[in-house]
Amino acid sequence: MAYSHTTIDNIMSVSRSRADKNRARKARLAADERRREEHARLVLERHGDPHYVQRDVDPSSGHVTLAMSAEHPQAAEMAGALEALRRDFVDRFGREPGPSDPLLADPDAAVPTPLSADAFDAMLDRLADGVDDPVVKAKVLASKDVGYILTEDTLHLFSAYEIDLWEAALDRHLDER
Repeated sequence: MAYSHTTIDNIMSVSRSRADKNRARKARLAADERRREEHARLVLERHGDPHYVQRDVDPSSGHVTLAMSAEHPQAAEMAGALEALRRDFVDRFGREPGPSDPLLADPDAAVPTPLSADAFDAMLDRLADGVDDPVVKAKVLASKDVGYILTEDTLHLFSAYEIDLWEAALDRHLDER
């Protein structure tokens, strides 16, 4: 059976196209692997460093604890914010908060009640609506989508997969502008 030049050209074109796709896929996989290795190095580098928030997971319960040392650059600001939450709690409920009380209480509840997911989402929507900076607005909406917010200082607290989810949500909201 004889092939025409057109048929041979088509076969060669398909073969080149497959080879190009394979090269692109391999380059993408290599770039993903490099990014994950860089992330692992960052996690190890920041582990135990008092200038970064530290994450601890209780193996028996799975509860996550975040700790910020007094040496952390934002420790004083965080202490002030927590003190404001404590004062608000005392003003609203007439007592000091206990270990089982929520950090963010439902503003409409007469007793300390955790803020519902819907109320928290509505709070984020109001926050996003009040922000003029499109990047900050996209970050607020991305945090609503994934349930956390990433900053350069907190990358080590999240897995590479969680970072990928955050970046995809952030890109989606930035593209909506």
